[in-house]
Amino acid sequence: MLNPQQQQAVTYVASPLLVLAGAGCGKTRVITEKMAHLVKSGICTADRIFAITFTNKAAKEMSERASKLVPGGEHIRISTFHALGLKMLQQEIRYSSYHAGFSILDASETQKIIKDLLPSGIKKEVVNQLQWQISGWKNAGLKPHETAAKVPMAVELYQNYLDHMLHINAMDFDDLILQSLWLLQQNQDVKSRWQNHIGYLMVDEYQDTNASQYQMLKALMGAGNHLTCVGDDDQSIYGWRGAQPENLQLLQQDFPSLKVQKLEQNYRSSSTILEAANAVVQHNPHPFEKKIWSDLGTGDAIQITAHESPEAESESIVTDIMFHHRVSQLPYSDFAILYRSNHQAKLFEQQLRSHNLPYHMSGGRSFFDYTEIKDMMAYLRLLVNPRDNAAFLRIINTPKRGIGLQSVKHITATAAKQGMTFLQAAQSPSVAAGLTPAVQKKLAGFCYTIKHHQKMSAKPNVIANSLFEQLDFINWVNINANNKVAKISKVKLVKDCLKWIDALSLNKASNLDELMNYLSLQSNNDEEETESGIRMMTLHAAKGLEFSQVYMVGVEEGILPHRNSIADDEDNGGQQGVEEERRLMYVGMTRAMKNLRISYIKKRKSRFGEEESGPKGPSRFLDEIPYELAAGHPGMKKSESEQKEQTKNNLDALIAMLKE
Repeated sequence: MLNPQQQQAVTYVASPLLVLAGAGCGKTRVITEKMAHLVKSGICTADRIFAITFTNKAAKEMSERASKLVPGGEHIRISTFHALGLKMLQQEIRYSSYHAGFSILDASETQKIIKDLLPSGIKKEVVNQLQWQISGWKNAGLKPHETAAKVPMAVELYQNYLDHMLHINAMDFDDLILQSLWLLQQNQDVKSRWQNHIGYLMVDEYQDTNASQYQMLKALMGAGNHLTCVGDDDQSIYGWRGAQPENLQLLQQDFPSLKVQKLEQNYRSSSTILEAANAVVQHNPHPFEKKIWSDLGTGDAIQITAHESPEAESESIVTDIMFHHRVSQLPYSDFAILYRSNHQAKLFEQQLRSHNLPYHMSGGRSFFDYTEIKDMMAYLRLLVNPRDNAAFLRIINTPKRGIGLQSVKHITATAAKQGMTFLQAAQSPSVAAGLTPAVQKKLAGFCYTIKHHQKMSAKPNVIANSLFEQLDFINWVNINANNKVAKISKVKLVKDCLKWIDALSLNKASNLDELMNYLSLQSNNDEEETESGIRMMTLHAAKGLEFSQVYMVGVEEGILPHRNSIADDEDNGGQQGVEEERRLMYVGMTRAMKNLRISYIKKRKSRFGEEESGPKGPSRFLDEIPYELAAGHPGMKKSESEQKEQTKNNLDALIAMLKE
């Protein structure tokens, strides 16, 4: 049963619609119900509904809901912005400067390219900064001549980087949106074709769009009314990667007939938690006023606790979790520990391990970060894109085949001189003439393996299995592992990858191009939430999730708000950094369904015993929580001795109960 505001959002189609959906107010349900309404009322067929969201996981969940609720729901085009851009580029590649089968490079590979384009001796921090700047320009939809850079070298590097990526027929993740945007802007036929494809466009998490994504959305929409954007300006927490909450206002400017529908009834949290979260976020300016509320009852007061040290904080919280697990019979999966930065997790992890408690940390190592998987992907990339010089360099001597550094330098130098790709040069007589007969034979064997598998007309899993069997890849991984445990885990990784390719070949990829495109879009941000233990994650990673029992830790001035945000605001004479940190506080608070516990360290000490220059006691955001909603509010000062005595008594009581 939809509430009246949700019902209005579902049925309204007279003009473009912005649904301002507060935390826990049922936005995903509204999106899928609207899909059903569009189809059942004959406004739009399922195959002409396009829905865009921000993670593969969110797209998958939405697809599952839509296929159950909407007639023909399996035909709705639900994807991320990046996946939509990729699909567009695949279909329209002949109208771009790129060739079919382009590679998609990850951040570490593009960083190496940027480093190679710079003079030697540039520090890694500078390379990182330049990579970040180029990404920022791309997210803003800017061409090199449109940038206003204080450092001319950065603009020149941006142009050289774009030229180099075109030369090797490769894109980075930002390019999937930027190149498709430029294609829409430069080719009227492409733009018209895609506008005609789209019968109705829905955008989830709209507040997270950056400038190039917004321009892409505008180009796809044209002048019609067939648009619904769903978002929450109070949950815009990705400014550091280009997201612009002001896109909410731009929508109103660019679509003057825009209707705004608010969803304010929360179905997740107690009214105490919501009142406190509203009180905090109201200190930010709001172009659209809203106030979320709940009829789930008042609930318990928010617990705010001060600790003498990070060690005391982690010990107290883990003990508290054990206590509530035992006394209230709550499963460990009900508990979440949320922190501003990953480095805060270490002490909590140590405590959980020492008590042998089950836990899962989000943001762990991605499947695609392992060397063996990167090697396998590089082989498959080179089959699809023979221009991929980065892939060639990675695998020319993996597994070891006796092609040394000097031979590789000879190949790359010849390629540069003759305007060839590395793979072309490796097959040229001029390269062979400069190599020993033994190396010639090994290089010819490598090139034959690649060419043979490029020509195979078979399902992608058949090609992949043939390739890695011919390379004796599993045996090589086994032999090269350092110890027995590494052997087992590394061989399992390779076998798991081959099994995954088998599965994808059955239902998602009919050829190698499709397989590589699918694999390239996977990321470690889309973890399955099936773990049964205590969840540990950053506040950013927690967005969209909910837990019965939430612990927000290290809520201190300099950590939340982060000192970099405070410094940026001081340097620029603004408040944007702290405002985004306040929204991050709001996101953390609204993850809690029943109990919210917030903790901070009174004075952090550095490892040398002095007081740290960074975090300085309780966060300013704690002062914004009304006193009557929180127990232990830092604004309600107790004497030092009273606080110590109370903390000691609480901890002693918990430990005694757990020992019984």
